[in-house]
Amino acid sequence: MEALVAAAVIPYVGCLSNRCPVEIESTVNYLRWPLVPALSLSLFFLISLKLCVQGVFFWYSAHFNQRIQRNTLDRLLESYLHLDWSKFRSENRTHYLRRCTHTAIEASSASIHCLALLSSSFTLIFLATLMAWQYPLASIPLALGFLALNSLTQRVLGRKQKHSSIIREDALRHWNVGITETFASFREIRVFGLERFFLDRLETNVGMFAKANAMLNFYPVLPRLIIDFSVLGILLLTVSIWMLLKNPAGELLPQLIFYAVVARSILPAMMNILSARSALIAALYNVELVLQELEDAAIARIERIAVISSVSDAPAFCLEKVTFGHTPVLPLLLNGADLRVAHPSWLAIIGPSGAGKSTLMELLCGVHRPHKGRIVHYWPLPGAIGGPAVAYLPQNVALLDDTVMQNVVFGFDDGDPDRVDDALRIACLKDTVDALPRGRMEQAGADAIRLSGGQRQRLALARALYRYPDLLLLDEATSGLDEATEKMLFTSLRRERPRMTVVYITHRTNNLEFADRVVRIHNGKVEELAERSATHDFS
Repeated sequence: MEALVAAAVIPYVGCLSNRCPVEIESTVNYLRWPLVPALSLSLFFLISLKLCVQGVFFWYSAHFNQRIQRNTLDRLLESYLHLDWSKFRSENRTHYLRRCTHTAIEASSASIHCLALLSSSFTLIFLATLMAWQYPLASIPLALGFLALNSLTQRVLGRKQKHSSIIREDALRHWNVGITETFASFREIRVFGLERFFLDRLETNVGMFAKANAMLNFYPVLPRLIIDFSVLGILLLTVSIWMLLKNPAGELLPQLIFYAVVARSILPAMMNILSARSALIAALYNVELVLQELEDAAIARIERIAVISSVSDAPAFCLEKVTFGHTPVLPLLLNGADLRVAHPSWLAIIGPSGAGKSTLMELLCGVHRPHKGRIVHYWPLPGAIGGPAVAYLPQNVALLDDTVMQNVVFGFDDGDPDRVDDALRIACLKDTVDALPRGRMEQAGADAIRLSGGQRQRLALARALYRYPDLLLLDEATSGLDEATEKMLFTSLRRERPRMTVVYITHRTNNLEFADRVVRIHNGKVEELAERSATHDFS
């Protein structure tokens, strides 16, 4: 449409100079319209149509950019949620948040810049050809000037743009980590009065980010300022020289109109090309980051966390000669360890901090894979048909900023109220939830802030029980409970789910009475301490 408007200006200028094409003049005379007003009205209509078409194009391009952004975000999230646990925790959580927000948005903007670059390039080529056809002597220096400016932009601004992008990304990474640590330490900061210390700690990265961001916003504008200045200078210089030569001003008017209308189309195209190229350099750096992230995630991808399931009439959960360590430089946590947990039964695991108790839990549910040996779930049905259902409660559980019911259901199904109530009752939380204004539909708040620490642990336990697991792994999941509540909870679990195997880590000797067996992790081995029938009355 820009090209069509520019092409329509040529006969319009010719009519103003008394060189109107015969076809146009005869058509206007046949319609009995005044020549110049009719042509002006036609040109105005064409410009209006061009604006409408441009509006539709911009609307579709904006939606296209959103689809690119959504696709980028979906691919990143899908890759992250299939990472191996060791790979996932090798990065700070803010790294994934930053990649899924800032990096994904900046990378998706490359599509808009590419569209702008292509459309502006086509427009510029057509208009430059049109101008060269009409006024070749004036067009050549303009073309050379634009090419020189374009080369200068690429050589100078391109390098600065990418350098600023790298600085901004690094500053943003440090700032995100710092702000996350600051918010996580909120209570200690207030108690110790360390507000100024943490603000000063963040100030450097905030300053670097702000400076880099300012430069990234300024560089795309700089070519526009140069072009505006150049065009205005050329226009004033041309008029001044024309008048100094004492040429008639009327002869200059059609040429000025031609350049004014064409410049109305060609200048934005030139500016868009230079600005889009400058912005595209910054966006492409984020594209590189996203592609590298997807490539790294593909290497560490695991489709499903699962443990080998082997058919057996004697169901059990076993470690067989398992060796595992988190990193090559640290000592092995387990070294040829063996363990067999018969189903159903209760097993208590004790040992000093750092001995590998939590690691053993993560191996049993498939979060970790052993370096040597194997983890096997012996089950009457093969894994492809119906292996054992496993539920795992880590020490720190993430709860949703949603209702109590949704925290229990946690995406397992659409939500069965009776099943939720049953899980809450076994977790000894039913009376507490019923006392809330909206019961199970009450909002729990951010990270279930409206519940106490012990209530949060029991809510997480209800989430696990909702799935009717065959194997329940509790990694100090009752540490926030007093002894009386813990005893009541364990009693409820043994009474209500007698066919469930429970493996729990504890530092309390009083709850060992619920275990059928007690083992200790020591020097990378699993040592048997006791094997007995639980002594507590569960009736």
